[in-house]
Amino acid sequence: MVCWDHPKNKKGCAFMKKKTMRMLSAALAVTLLSGCGAAQTSTPAETSVNQAMLLEKSAQPQESAYTFPEKFTGDWTGQEGKLTIHADAQVVAELGTALPTATVEPREFNQEDVDNLLKVFLKGEPLYSHVQTKQELQGHLDYINSPDWTSDPGKPSDPASLEARRKELNAWYTAEIAKAPEEKPILHGFSDSDDPKRIGGTATVDGIKWEVSIRNDIDGGWTEACIERTDYKYRDYSIQLPDVSKEESIARGNALMQALELQNFVLTDAQQWSVELPGDNGIWRLYYAPTVNGFPIAGARQDITQTHDGTVYQDCQYWYYSASEETNPDTVSWKLESIYLDVGRDGILSFNWTAPSTQPVVRQAESTLLPFEEIAAIADTMLPEVIVGPKETPLTQLDQYNGFDTRMDVDITKVSLSLMRIRDKGSLQGTIVPVWDFWGTSDWYDAEPNAYGYQEKGMRYEFQPMLTLNAVDGTVVDRQLGY
Repeated sequence: MVCWDHPKNKKGCAFMKKKTMRMLSAALAVTLLSGCGAAQTSTPAETSVNQAMLLEKSAQPQESAYTFPEKFTGDWTGQEGKLTIHADAQVVAELGTALPTATVEPREFNQEDVDNLLKVFLKGEPLYSHVQTKQELQGHLDYINSPDWTSDPGKPSDPASLEARRKELNAWYTAEIAKAPEEKPILHGFSDSDDPKRIGGTATVDGIKWEVSIRNDIDGGWTEACIERTDYKYRDYSIQLPDVSKEESIARGNALMQALELQNFVLTDAQQWSVELPGDNGIWRLYYAPTVNGFPIAGARQDITQTHDGTVYQDCQYWYYSASEETNPDTVSWKLESIYLDVGRDGILSFNWTAPSTQPVVRQAESTLLPFEEIAAIADTMLPEVIVGPKETPLTQLDQYNGFDTRMDVDITKVSLSLMRIRDKGSLQGTIVPVWDFWGTSDWYDAEPNAYGYQEKGMRYEFQPMLTLNAVDGTVVDRQLGY
């Protein structure tokens, strides 16, 4: 199985049959992507009106011991008979029903985070900036003035144009050389970086070169720390890497998290890269999620199964709130905090920590949950309202635009209780609340052969939360958007 959480990691997508789709009204334009240092202390921030109402409701006394049935069942149709929804689902609360409500906010990486990362990964070796020295720049200039130099691809290559471009580059490099350092600067933090919001450089540890990138950009929704072996980042994908066991990978990953003093994170998943893609085989990707009172706050996992030329391919991806509404998009971006590691026979190969957050402030240790009978009644109404077609595009409108008929079958097989970080649209005030996820398989297929081919039932289907309800007040929340 291949799991990916960033565009560069998508595998198997070449086998996905394309259909022309117009993303209408509230359709989603999904961009899929996946703390270091001591935990950050935090005090309650001023709450929004909606957040305050939710916190108040979660604190109301539970009238009796919370119970739920073993099964959730039902049948629905919609979209002029093109859409069918069937539920025969096991209802589970693997974390129990005594779940907290907490508040949390995004934060930037601080010097303590940087110190801890560099201490653990670089083991005292210096981190050299990407800034080029006078000697490096002079090497570029010498090449430009050599007979081997050619103009930029696609640019005019006649003698006059070449000479003009050469003079332009000479002027630029001469100016850069004048202000460039004699030696590579050594970085210790944001304060001595040429960009106060970003640290970028390389280091050699025990003969292995590492690339380090730490970026603070809450406003741009891109706060991330990535430390990766250079030979792994730029490896030859045609060469299969040696296998490592799942147990050994997890042991190494947990040891790293302990060294980084990240006890508030827990391992939520471990996936080996697909045997159908031997260039990625031998690597385990470990997913870690932050916790509140020991309970994980993890992204939802979407499993994708597709068949091409008789071969079945299985992929998965994690929803970390990297999606955006195409119509009336959000004004802010706040991904879900997560850490993932790539581990191979040679040890840790890469480390990625996205969207650090403040330490959650617990507002209610045991949230008051809406009776499951009310949750089930809301789901009975909302399932055919929320599930209208692929990517939330109404199936009838999609078929009219494409010019041929399709069908979509949804099979709800599990209803589970867990924690989710939600927020109001446009807000960076997060609330961690219990939610009920209605997990199911969706299969979108052609009713009959058409001009684009014929995608039969069962050729491609997805398993994911089809509906998510706030367990405290019963409101619908979107697992891809986070609100």
